[in-house]
Amino acid sequence: MDARYPGGWAGSLVRAVGLLAAVSVFSLASSEATAARVKNAEKGRDVGDGVVLYATPYDPARVDAMMFVSPTAAHPYYEVVVPVGEWAEGKSARVTKVTVNGLSCESYYVFVDGVSHVQSAWITDKSATAHNVVLVARTLWHSGEGIVVEATLSATGDDGKSKTVEKSFEGRAPRRGGGPAGWRRYQSFVLEERAGLARSDEPVEFSVVARAENCGDLEREIRLFRVDAKEGALEPVNFQTFNAREFGGTPPGTADDYYLYNPSRSVDVVFLASVPAKSSGVYVVTYDNPDAEMCAAQATDLTVSGPPLGAVVENRFLRVKLDDKCGQVVSFELKGRSERPAPLLSNSYSLAAHWNPDSFSDNGKWGHTFAWDPPEHTVVTANGPILFRVTNSGRMPEYTPQVWASVTYSFYASTPYVKVKTTTQVRDPLNASAIRNGELVLDSHLVTHFVWKEKAGGVRRVRAVHGPDWQDEWTTTVEHDVPWIAMTNEFDDYGVGAVVQSSLAFNAKSGEATTHRSAYYLYVHHFWAVPLTYFTRAWVYPFSDYQRGPILPVEPGSTYVEDMAFVPFFLHHGRARYGEIERANTVLKQPLVQRWGR
Repeated sequence: MDARYPGGWAGSLVRAVGLLAAVSVFSLASSEATAARVKNAEKGRDVGDGVVLYATPYDPARVDAMMFVSPTAAHPYYEVVVPVGEWAEGKSARVTKVTVNGLSCESYYVFVDGVSHVQSAWITDKSATAHNVVLVARTLWHSGEGIVVEATLSATGDDGKSKTVEKSFEGRAPRRGGGPAGWRRYQSFVLEERAGLARSDEPVEFSVVARAENCGDLEREIRLFRVDAKEGALEPVNFQTFNAREFGGTPPGTADDYYLYNPSRSVDVVFLASVPAKSSGVYVVTYDNPDAEMCAAQATDLTVSGPPLGAVVENRFLRVKLDDKCGQVVSFELKGRSERPAPLLSNSYSLAAHWNPDSFSDNGKWGHTFAWDPPEHTVVTANGPILFRVTNSGRMPEYTPQVWASVTYSFYASTPYVKVKTTTQVRDPLNASAIRNGELVLDSHLVTHFVWKEKAGGVRRVRAVHGPDWQDEWTTTVEHDVPWIAMTNEFDDYGVGAVVQSSLAFNAKSGEATTHRSAYYLYVHHFWAVPLTYFTRAWVYPFSDYQRGPILPVEPGSTYVEDMAFVPFFLHHGRARYGEIERANTVLKQPLVQRWGR
């Protein structure tokens, strides 16, 4: 066994990871030497610090000329690999600074005879010599340009005194595989599809943060590219930025060398990704280009008309109206079926399809967020051709002011659902009969059935009819954490449902928030002036029906959070009858996995 590679499970893992490494290496050496490196790279790399398992697409024990690496799914980095050679200039040697063409390098590490030294980029400890030293600078390089790598090293000489060693290395980058001209820094990531479902125009959000010294205006300079898996070329990707922020740095005088004092700039990014099933895509974010102009996102099928309260938002799948007083969803309009269009999905009682969060106290009266007129706060975080995000928040209106609530809607281009995030926080003592969220209410003539997917995997369906007497208006109750639930019209083949990605109830003081009979409650109100059919997701619910249970005190600090999506959809014939909401459930529960390189 090669002594450089550990045995047992660790060695198996190193070798397995190495087998997955796709190679995108460019060198001044001969093609025969490159082929040898590729073969050796299949073994993987041990890490001397015991921190990370490396799978470099080259053999760091056999680097005889400057090499240039482009991002791949297995190794998503731009790197310049430099053979330093033999080291005989002292103990406690390490690299303290690296520049590439005069530009400071933020990330670099060292191999010594094929073993990685990541922490502090150290070369020697007690020994004064080291064999076959290789310096790796993670830096954006450009095709065909001359490259000068300068390294500053510190060491302890034979006389016991510290000394500084300067080294310089020159090479020329290959004619392809480099980054875009004019941009000097990058960050990279891989999107992995693991659910076996091909993704098309899936919304992906991420943030970029950079030292202020390494960018002028991050939001203006930033660009996004996808790496072509076959050619290695960079393909521009349409993106939208929002939430640009700055950190001014810690005031001067901090004595601790490890204090994170560097001023920084950050920005959030959203784009639409397409990745084949069980595959991956490599993406590169570039910045640090003083001459770059602002890159406005290109038009998509997402349009927003009107003010945030009362806006009409639509894309090729749906059209959604927001109420001009409370900002809640008034109605869903499905697109894409001209021969049998679905009716407007709403109700004619409150004119709000989305009723809550809501709460009911011992005064015998409800507070609903649909009664805001207006909310205390309305904040638009993003308003562009890829994402429109609006948050309404404030005290619960009308009869339960002890409760504070917020509702956030996120609308994306080319996406058949609306993401919804709600929070409900009890800020003052509340004698509760109900705390609920996730309620969609439709006129009863629009609905024939309730349908949901069981956690065990089967799909259940029941008729949306009321109970046997006036005391029991439930159709049934359903577990609060089923994958999805919907109201459908099984004759006209349409529906609207909810997919809950995650939910949490907590109290920052006591650890657990009050909960009671958490479930989905499926209702038909058959004796109101306007018959309504709806489902609602309860956290606290002694109320439950007209045989009302006793009051339950809820302590201040009790907080209830839901991350979900509303999904209007068409029904299809055959085994894939509920395929559209099933697909949305898979996409929302198993989004593309982000794996960041640097």
